[in-house]
Amino acid sequence: MTIHYRIDASINRITTRGFGELTLDEVIQHFDELSLDPSFEPGLDVLLDLADCKTLPESDQIRAAAQRVTAAPSSLRFGRLAIVVTSEALFGMLRMFHTFAESAFSAAQVFRDRDEALRWLGEAPRDR
Repeated sequence: MTIHYRIDASINRITTRGFGELTLDEVIQHFDELSLDPSFEPGLDVLLDLADCKTLPESDQIRAAAQRVTAAPSSLRFGRLAIVVTSEALFGMLRMFHTFAESAFSAAQVFRDRDEALRWLGEAPRDR
């Protein structure tokens, strides 16, 4: 799987990173895995770092992923979502995801820079 995540309850955050060529099936599998994780709590913020992704999803895939997130029960609702991308095309596609999935998050933004995303989430950027 090219999606990895870590839940850090001390900072109220899920950090998810995608690598290479992600598929819709992998994204759906990630949501399923997350929903079964005993560490998951409603209201966690999400840092979704897709800076290392090489795939540009199609709009129907973005819509399907967003529908999967918004169809989840209220026990799987999130806090803020900060999405990090480096590609202009992916930036546009993830803004579409943000629009489709906004009801699952308290707020969401797409960023071109990880440090900007961390600042928006209220954390000082750290060395990677």
